[in-house]
Amino acid sequence: MVDMPRVDAHSWAEIDLAAVQHNFRRARHYAPASRLCAVIKANAYGHGVEPIARALSNELQGGDCFAVATLAEARRVYQALGLRDILILRGPLDAAELTEILATGFMWVLHSPWQADLLKASLTQGMMFQPLRIWVKTNTGMNRLGMSPQAFADIWPWLKNLPQKKSLMLMSHFATADEPDKPLAAEQLKNFQALADSVALDPDSEGMSLSASAGILAWPSAQFSMCRPGIMLYGASPMVGEHGPAFGLQPVMNLKSRLVTTNEVKAGDTVGYGATYHCQQDMRVGIIGIGYGDGYPRHAPSGTPVLIHAAGKVYEAPLAGRVSMDMLTVDLTNVPAVPGDEVLLWGQGWGQQLPAERIADLCQTIAYELFCQITARVKFIYQ
Repeated sequence: MVDMPRVDAHSWAEIDLAAVQHNFRRARHYAPASRLCAVIKANAYGHGVEPIARALSNELQGGDCFAVATLAEARRVYQALGLRDILILRGPLDAAELTEILATGFMWVLHSPWQADLLKASLTQGMMFQPLRIWVKTNTGMNRLGMSPQAFADIWPWLKNLPQKKSLMLMSHFATADEPDKPLAAEQLKNFQALADSVALDPDSEGMSLSASAGILAWPSAQFSMCRPGIMLYGASPMVGEHGPAFGLQPVMNLKSRLVTTNEVKAGDTVGYGATYHCQQDMRVGIIGIGYGDGYPRHAPSGTPVLIHAAGKVYEAPLAGRVSMDMLTVDLTNVPAVPGDEVLLWGQGWGQQLPAERIADLCQTIAYELFCQITARVKFIYQ
């Protein structure tokens, strides 16, 4: 990504649309025989769903689609792009939502028998609707959404014989694909294949989808006809202990701020709320204009790195003390920074990278959460 000109904002997120397209192609590289369902739920993982969807729409091929969590999110994508190839992962919440889904022709996940009952009631009412495109979610071991094997055995044959049916997809979701050494993923894969075999699933007319980002990268035997790349589209790795660049992924969000001022502190002084940071020597600290009010994690510990572009070079500086609502403090020892210098909180800039996963690990969280919690106070710039 080309470095941006000066931005008129205290904090901003540069969103690299070429990078999200590149990452989609990386998903295609890892799952060449599968169609791709690009997951853009939660406002495209905090990146802005409309521009992300537009950028990815140029990469979609026959049979590819988008996925969101809710009907409201599907409406938003439809209004932006005018396409209906959108999967609603949580399915309809009630009869009113199902009625709208059937009328619009969105794809939807049927994960509970009560949703099948709603569909049966709608079919008996003689209402007009688009051909049905249903993904049947089964519980193979995650124990979140998904039908039991018995419920699936009852519902699949009924759906298969519906004259209004256009397409059916059998789906499930890994719980531990990001940790390949754990045995549950292999057990889930075995259970998933057994369900397909139990109904003599026809691979020519009926699809199978189990893998999200971690499955794409670590479980090639679980890719089947459709994969659902999510976090990897945004440049972060789903794999525990790995960063996106290890898989050829590029950061999409580059979160930046500016140095507000600098202070000289003495050995024995403390910095920040709670006086938790004790200066071991005379030192210079810098105040950066971003905090948890902007979505930077309050629980980032002292030592968490930022990159500062100062005097034509890039320096790494560690946090010193607690993150506050509007500001954070860093140790500027040996960093010739001055007020106004730009700071990278995560992403890439000035030819260097600071992976969001590195920050997330220090905060004992995941990059997904970092991306999703950026607030409206941060200016988004799309390039």
